[in-house]
Amino acid sequence: MKRLVSIAVLAVFMIMYYGCAEPEHLDPDNTEQDGSTDEGQEGEDNTGQDGGQDNTGIPEGFEDEPDDPTTDPNLTFNYSLVKKAGHPRLLCDAQGFADLKTKVTSGRFKNKTLYKLHSEVISRAQKIVNADRSFSSSSDHYKIVDNLLCCAYAYKLTGQSAYLAKVTKDMNKASSLPDWTPGGLSIGEISFAMAIAYDWLYYDLDLATRKAAHASMVSKGIKPMYNNNNNIKIIGNWNQINLGGVSCASLAVYEKDKSIAVKQIEKAISGNAAGMKGIYAPDGNYAEGLGYWEYGGTFQVCFLSALKGIFGSTAGLAETQGFMDSGEYALYMHGTMNTTFTYNDGGGTSDPFLLTSWWFAAQKDDPMLIYCEKRRLDNASDPSYKDTSIDSSEQPYRMLAPILVTLRDFDMESRPVTAPTREVWSGQGEKPVCMVRKGWNFDETDVFLGIVGGLADAWQTSRTAHGHMDAGSFVFEADGVRWSDDLMRPGYTNWYAALRAAESPRKYTAQEGVMWDTFHVSNIGHSTIISYTNDGSVSGKLHSSDYYVDGFASIEKVIDAGGRQGAVVNLTAPMKGQVKSARRTVELVNGTDLVVTDEITALDALDCKLEWRMLSISSSAIVADGVTLTKNGKSRTLSASSSDTSVTPVYKTWPTTLPTGDGWGVLKFHQTVSNRTVAGWAATVPAGKTVTFVTTLKK
Repeated sequence: MKRLVSIAVLAVFMIMYYGCAEPEHLDPDNTEQDGSTDEGQEGEDNTGQDGGQDNTGIPEGFEDEPDDPTTDPNLTFNYSLVKKAGHPRLLCDAQGFADLKTKVTSGRFKNKTLYKLHSEVISRAQKIVNADRSFSSSSDHYKIVDNLLCCAYAYKLTGQSAYLAKVTKDMNKASSLPDWTPGGLSIGEISFAMAIAYDWLYYDLDLATRKAAHASMVSKGIKPMYNNNNNIKIIGNWNQINLGGVSCASLAVYEKDKSIAVKQIEKAISGNAAGMKGIYAPDGNYAEGLGYWEYGGTFQVCFLSALKGIFGSTAGLAETQGFMDSGEYALYMHGTMNTTFTYNDGGGTSDPFLLTSWWFAAQKDDPMLIYCEKRRLDNASDPSYKDTSIDSSEQPYRMLAPILVTLRDFDMESRPVTAPTREVWSGQGEKPVCMVRKGWNFDETDVFLGIVGGLADAWQTSRTAHGHMDAGSFVFEADGVRWSDDLMRPGYTNWYAALRAAESPRKYTAQEGVMWDTFHVSNIGHSTIISYTNDGSVSGKLHSSDYYVDGFASIEKVIDAGGRQGAVVNLTAPMKGQVKSARRTVELVNGTDLVVTDEITALDALDCKLEWRMLSISSSAIVADGVTLTKNGKSRTLSASSSDTSVTPVYKTWPTTLPTGDGWGVLKFHQTVSNRTVAGWAATVPAGKTVTFVTTLKK
């Protein structure tokens, strides 16, 4: 009997102890291992204790700062709706959080995808708390954002006090920083994270923390942003991150500082409207590339969701031409081997996961847009949504929580998520692109071809350092090999240090800009055609082969008929002073062969010395009839023909290093490019003549 009593006492103690402990993270792929709960059955709530304050009313005894008593203006929006919305109001209200909690707890077996995403945030938040990861300055903005957003979400959904304690600690530390780097991106990132934590946990944070957060959002975010016109003028991710992020702070503290909050929001709406038009119109493709589509896009869509949730409108921002089409653009940017189409500074060859794609899929109620994302989420061997290490990966994960709450009403279970059926996607605008995709199996049976035009700079309307001299370049994947590649810029730290040491940032992308003295971003490092001829009409060139940086390469035609798929790019403007005209047609023929046709007309008085170059992740060897490329036991042969028998292409390979002479080496920087080869040919077109070259890459 005594033994039974002892066992009973121990059992009660264990129940009491573990019932009060922090919740163990549930493996979303292992929730039904005992088979006791089938897919359609409601499961038990195992996520944790009751969540934070539901905020259906002001809690008894709640201490608050006094509100600004001035009249609510009615301008772009009726601002009285902000206070009426109460807290929480950014991206999700009290009822939305209650519904979300139900879906990821008792309803998780009917909402498996949502639950998996939720579990990743909870797991990450737990690791942040366990490590008590800290930060020292606003340059640690990724960590600040990651800490605040993950832990604010985790507390809101579980009510576990450790998460609230971490948010409180980090909010106070962020508030005490001297500034949030108003000249950079930290101001937008930190303002957004502080706004979300302040709003979501408004009735859970102590008064001192809320007062400090409010004051810092105004003094270090809202006022500096209102007084800075640079982000209004910029067309690109800075516009989205800083205007969107800081505007969310204005929406969070509106009742306390109406005047400056309204001024900042109204100015941001105007600037963001112009920015979005430049970024997305007319078709949704993003000039800076896929990585920046994701970076700027996460803040953009969160800003729009905040506006829509409070005012019922985005003042036309969401209706910007091309914006809602950009989710499909991102889908077609995926390569065949967890790779991407890497034009400009769009990201490394490795495929990032795209949180913004979930938002577009939810807004358009189109599961196809998350075909790649859900495949990766559901693939046990793919670490994309499972690698929640907090050591170095805070950047991609930090925005998962705010995106997740916008998915609470999106049905991701009752319909199959099917692959796209269209094989060609194209977009005009600042950086025209065309993508051809055969198959979505992500194996060697798939084929991908991406073609790019545009300027050497990323945007026609505002200079940025994210452009490359890549007009006419292409990425080609087949047989499980990336036969034609496109490099991202070198690592930021050392490269930008070299650029800054050499000249003013405003000159990086000018014709004489030292940025073009970098293999990764120059045309010699891309799969395109270059000329060493110059008639002097373009001044300031660092190297004779450089493109004219203000010359726009248009995509004149998209091809999708008769077994041929691709695009025609007019390279005449970038090759100003080098050729009389240049047109390039890049095609996938019969679903397997790459065919590139270059029609070159030389200047009347000068021969045109050409090099046709293709950067490849393979080894190369010159043979009698071309250049053989080999990778992973697969091989293809590059060969060329000329319409003029007197002009014969001479096959060549080049090292992935800077040339000598011709002005190369002024930047005094080079980052080694490994595991690549440059293969192609050289030829000279006589003055005044037109020659058509056809280059093929076949098995």
